Amino acid sequence: MLQYERIAHSKITKKFRAEGQQLLFSRGKGGEVSDANGVPYIDFVMGYGPVIIGHSDDLFNEILGGYLTNGIMMPGFTTFHQEYLERLLGERPGDRGAFFKTASEAVTAAFRLAAMRTGRLGIVRSGYVGWHDSQIANSLKWHEPLHSPLREKLRYTDGMRGIGESEPVLNWVDLRLESLSELLERHRGRLGCFVFDAYLASFTTPDVLRQAVAMCREAGLLTVFDETKTGGRISALGYDHDNGIGSDLIVIGKALANGAPLSILVGGADLLAHAERARLSGTFSKEMIAVYAALATRDILEKPTQDAPDGWAEVGRIGTEVAAVLSAAAKEAGVADLLGARPVLGGGMFELVYHDEALLGDKERREALLGALTGAGILLLEGHPSFVSLAHRDLDWSDFHDRARRAFQDWNGADRG
Repeated sequence: MLQYERIAHSKITKKFRAEGQQLLFSRGKGGEVSDANGVPYIDFVMGYGPVIIGHSDDLFNEILGGYLTNGIMMPGFTTFHQEYLERLLGERPGDRGAFFKTASEAVTAAFRLAAMRTGRLGIVRSGYVGWHDSQIANSLKWHEPLHSPLREKLRYTDGMRGIGESEPVLNWVDLRLESLSELLERHRGRLGCFVFDAYLASFTTPDVLRQAVAMCREAGLLTVFDETKTGGRISALGYDHDNGIGSDLIVIGKALANGAPLSILVGGADLLAHAERARLSGTFSKEMIAVYAALATRDILEKPTQDAPDGWAEVGRIGTEVAAVLSAAAKEAGVADLLGARPVLGGGMFELVYHDEALLGDKERREALLGALTGAGILLLEGHPSFVSLAHRDLDWSDFHDRARRAFQDWNGADRG
């Protein structure tokens, strides 16, 4: 380990630790990563979702290397950007795309377009939609289950701009249409945008979301579906497209480029025509490495793999199996009454599920569980969905089961002690 920690503390530096020290990673290959001491871990963090093929995949690297011979920065956008949008939006011929590095930027762009379209600055949000001020200020712990006591407390209340009486940012918390209707009525004339985190679709139904979008549109709001976690992971275009939700704008990110930073704001030509007036651009919005990586990722995922029709379906199968193995290990360890795991939105993601009400509200015990899993060589996310890649099909499933069982037993034994 390095002697000093130079990296500014954040939730990420606190998340993965061994013997009280921040883990620094030195290499990734397939579905595993190794820390600075060479200790390997099964990786279900996948960079918090962007890695979908696997770390340092040979075919991906070969395709990417071929693209890199064309250069990495041109004066403006390129034929490669155009090709990628044609492949991404082939089923949506009327749409355009705006390129960004992060989804937080793309959501900010959506807010600006909504304000220009409606003349109103207020926002209704549901879910985690980015880290910029109006996206995160006064928000909840959105990845917690609807009934979790940890979900309700407002966070990030200090040092945030762009919120307040003239620019209200409201939370649609319970996903009931009645409460959304109340918000829209109470703040009528002040709200210009509704934004929904697609992960929360796992807590409700497509019909409810279609009605929510229709209600917001009727109230004059521009509607945004944030598919940062899901677009390009659960399917080629994500939940909104697959279920006909009908949002005005879609944000797609993370898994598009197998780890390279890329996010795209998708919408109708009439709306994206305002991109120049809204200044939706930046020096690195036209950078080409991420677009090359996205083309390479699509080259791989579009093809049939194993018995699946494409890579997205195979990723879903893998995630479903991972969740089943974790639940089986919990049962064998004697903790199935406390927790298990479930696939999320078809299996491209999975998450731990707490069956015990006391455990659901006990942050310390849940963090201890994460530490036990790390100690057994398994990296995943707690209080947040975890992610799989195509490379995880090569897991030693018996070894993975044994590691998880041992982690659950160690955690439960320490808890009893």
